[in-house]
Amino acid sequence: MPRNMDVLPLFQRSEITFDPIPRFIFDGHLGSELEAGRISRDQAIAMLDCMMAIRYFEETVAQMKAGRFKPRPDFRFIGASHLSIGQEATAVGAVSAISPDDYITSTHRGHGHSIAKGFFWLLGRESDEELEAFIDGYAEPSGDESLLDTAIQVHLNRTMAELLGKEEGYCHGRGGGMHIADFHAGHLGANAIVGGSYAMAVGAAMASWKLDLGRIVLCFVGDGATNNGIAHEAYNWACQEQFDEGIPVIFLIENNQYGMTGQQFGEVTGVEDLAQRGAGYNDVNMNAEVLNGMDAIAVHDAVMRAAELCRSGKGPVLLESKTYRYMGHSLSDNCTAYRTDAEEAAWEDIDPIDHIKRAVVEHGVLTDDEVVDRCQRMKQRIIDATTWAVDATDPDPSEIYRGLFVDTTSDDIGDEWATPKELLLEEPAYTRRDGQGRILYRHAVAEALMEEMVRDRRVVLYGEDVADYGGAFGATRGLLEIFGRDRVFNAPISEAAIVGTAAGASMVGMRPVAEIMYIDFILMTMDQTGNQLAKNRYMFGGKATLPAVIRTTIGGGRGYAGQHSQSLEAIVTQIPGLKVIAPATAYDVKGLLKSAIRDDNPIIFIEHQHCYTEKGEVPEEEYTIPIGEANVVREGSDVTVVAYSYMLLRALEAAEVLAEEGIDCEIVDPRTLIPLDEETIAASVSRTGRALIVQQAPYTGCFGEHIAHRIMESCWGDLEAPIRIVAAHDVPPPMAEPLENENIPSVEKIANNIRELVGR
Repeated sequence: MPRNMDVLPLFQRSEITFDPIPRFIFDGHLGSELEAGRISRDQAIAMLDCMMAIRYFEETVAQMKAGRFKPRPDFRFIGASHLSIGQEATAVGAVSAISPDDYITSTHRGHGHSIAKGFFWLLGRESDEELEAFIDGYAEPSGDESLLDTAIQVHLNRTMAELLGKEEGYCHGRGGGMHIADFHAGHLGANAIVGGSYAMAVGAAMASWKLDLGRIVLCFVGDGATNNGIAHEAYNWACQEQFDEGIPVIFLIENNQYGMTGQQFGEVTGVEDLAQRGAGYNDVNMNAEVLNGMDAIAVHDAVMRAAELCRSGKGPVLLESKTYRYMGHSLSDNCTAYRTDAEEAAWEDIDPIDHIKRAVVEHGVLTDDEVVDRCQRMKQRIIDATTWAVDATDPDPSEIYRGLFVDTTSDDIGDEWATPKELLLEEPAYTRRDGQGRILYRHAVAEALMEEMVRDRRVVLYGEDVADYGGAFGATRGLLEIFGRDRVFNAPISEAAIVGTAAGASMVGMRPVAEIMYIDFILMTMDQTGNQLAKNRYMFGGKATLPAVIRTTIGGGRGYAGQHSQSLEAIVTQIPGLKVIAPATAYDVKGLLKSAIRDDNPIIFIEHQHCYTEKGEVPEEEYTIPIGEANVVREGSDVTVVAYSYMLLRALEAAEVLAEEGIDCEIVDPRTLIPLDEETIAASVSRTGRALIVQQAPYTGCFGEHIAHRIMESCWGDLEAPIRIVAAHDVPPPMAEPLENENIPSVEKIANNIRELVGR
């Protein structure tokens, strides 16, 4: 399957030019939008109500934090509080301009986004049954108000409850104000990592496009986030030329002028308008535009136009909304160190809520008295929500693990998601077996991917060089020819975006398999791996499902030295929320990779560079291997050797050498590191009385130390000798052959340690 074009040496003298990026082009007002039918009277009232809800909500949080408002005498407010007072027009103008079922991602300053998304989602419900289902368990319908009014009160109640860490909160108190999510409303989560949701939003938009969901993603980010590396990775990803249609994502920068205390213009950037960055990513400047973020009608206009572009395949869109936060970065910041009174007063003079109040009166939507009445009613709603939240249930400490993992898989999907034969470019074919039914480990990887991609069209494969080239180790060779570039495509050298997009895509229904070429490179991804992929399910109250597989390799022994040879599996095993698998044989890698793709949890799937060329017996018939079950590869009576990945093969060689000396080794391959099959390991050690753990990672801090600790806890009374660990030296992998050979546990070193352990 040839590429789209040849890259030829053309050096003709010319210039690179850019089209202008428009600033503040909206010259209408509420009246003109009402007349044109772009905003209805009811929608204008809803915008006013929602902006007031956000303002009063945030002011109430500030009052509680300062102790000026105590819903109960013994109440004490804890938790972070990053308020968006002054920024209400951006949140409401933007969310009111997209469809109720579109997605958003949010920031640590995201209470307003969450309130707005739920508010307009509820307004978009078309039946009483949907509203009744929403309020069920949280309120009883009242004859004094409509179902919609009750539902809005429940929404405000649950939002405040999450800030106060209550079980009735949207995330059951696991996330709090900086990590609130509302999945039934398409709110994919707020993010306390600056810029953390950039790639996730792109992944969700990519999945919406590929799965034909018809939804766009509105990605709220702050001005400070635009200076983070993931911002540029996400922009580039969304603008890739290889995507036939534009990714339907709107990046909406809420430029409130300060990234904590760093001033965007004149201090920490070299541009006046952050929208200018769009010129660096495609020929249409990412359709970038600068807008007045203090005017909800102007924001509505810009986002509505951006949404139309995205729905017509012309995304992505980059919008910069110029706004202002009246308060500090957090409530411990009084702003006096870096802002002047004159600056604050100038922005407060164009207050967004004053603006919308005047607009609805001036254009005949409401009278002054009606506006005052609605303000008073909304203020009471927030007081009622706060009181309800304070009295809500504290989470039960005995359920602290609830929501960490999900126990579902896609095993039983039947033919619902099967790839139609007409979409296969070639007939899938199995690797030819040798006379013993064996194939290479890397061929087993490719077969697992092939079978699962045929079985489930939601499975896509991407990473650096996985398409035409077949991956650095040939493990994905042939898949492009079967499934085409829609399902198998090269990613930019952008590891954080590879993992982040996988997280976002999996949250909205895709089942991505993303490759990080070497585990050394996973250090480039650690925010997206550790703070997004691993945490989102638990942090968002167990509601998110992230069936993403991140394939990567460990290794050494090829002279690749310190940045292509490490065994860093212990790093990912320390992050709760990830499953970690490290198979050693061709049979296991195929069966476990298939199980990993079907599992509804995020999985780090570790392949070894040396295992790729090892042969093993692999049937063509369908099979999977349960995740979390160790394998007793060799039975013995004198010592238990626990080894995984390539070290299993060396341990087996050592066992054969020692068998000739009368030492009988039992070899246990955990196969899965998280969850670890402690029972099988402990049963073996209890029989033999001795344990030796072999691994290629450096000794200090290795996963073998955890295995040793669990053996000690389970088998203390049965141990006849101290547990030993055979591991690499505490150095980065060296390049020189004699140093590398010394660093990687050899058959001889393993055998010598076993001899000493059994007293021979």
